[in-house]
Amino acid sequence: MYNNDEPVSWEDIYEEYCEYADKIAPFVCDTVDLMARAINDNKKILFEGAQGALLDIDFGTYPFTTSSNSGAGGVSSGTGVSPKQIHNIIGITKAYTTRVGSGPFPSEVEGEQGEHIRKKGGEFGSTTGRPRRCGWFDAVAIQHSVRISGVDSLIVTKLDVLDDQETIRICTGYKCNEKSYNTFPADIDVLNNCEPVYDEVSGWCEDTSKVRSAENLPEKAWNYIKTIENIVGVRVGMVSVGPERSQIISI
Repeated sequence: MYNNDEPVSWEDIYEEYCEYADKIAPFVCDTVDLMARAINDNKKILFEGAQGALLDIDFGTYPFTTSSNSGAGGVSSGTGVSPKQIHNIIGITKAYTTRVGSGPFPSEVEGEQGEHIRKKGGEFGSTTGRPRRCGWFDAVAIQHSVRISGVDSLIVTKLDVLDDQETIRICTGYKCNEKSYNTFPADIDVLNNCEPVYDEVSGWCEDTSKVRSAENLPEKAWNYIKTIENIVGVRVGMVSVGPERSQIISI
C-alpha cells in the first residue's frame, strides 16, 4: 500500500499481463536460429545499438558506463550472430558532442553558448526532460569509438544546429599535467582533469535545414564535414539537417 490507498490486486495484475503475454507470444522464438536462417537465405538484417560507444563497460569511460558492450562487438555477444557475418558498420554521431549525466567531457561548452546549442538541438531527455550536456565535436572520442567498433562510415546528424556559429571548434587532442594526448586515454583521471586542444574552422552562417542534396550544402559546411573525415579517418556517408526523413542527405 502507499499513502493508505487500497492494496494492489494481484489477480488484476495477473489478468492484465496475461493479455499482454497472449499478444507477445506469437513473436517469441529462438532468435539465434531465426537469424541464422535469415542469413542463409541472404536476407538483410539491421542491428541498431541502443547506447553510445563510450558507455561500453569495457572500452567506455568506466565507471560512467552501462552494464554491457554498446559497441559493434556487442552485436555478436548479444545476438549469437557470428562476427564474420557482420558487414558495413555505420557509426552515428552528432555534429557536436553531448553527454547525459555524470562523467568526463573534455570538450563540454558551458554558459550561454552551451545553452544555445542545447536549446537549438533540443538536447533534453525524451522521458525525463533532463538537459543533456553539450560541447564541441570531440574527434578523439569519435576516433576511439570508430576504432573499437570497426566503423566503415559515419552519419553526422544535426548539422543544422551549428548553422549560426561563426567559428566552430573541433577537439583534436587533450593536455593533462603537461602531457599531450592525441588518442583516447584509458585513465579516467586523465579524462577528468585534461584540457581540450582545439582546431577551428569557419562556420557557414547559412540555413541548411532546407538543403536536400549534397551539392547544395554551403562550402564551409562541406569543409567541416571533410575536416571530420580527415581527422577521424573514415568517410561521412550521410548528414542530417533536421529531424525529418527528407532532411537526410546522402553524400
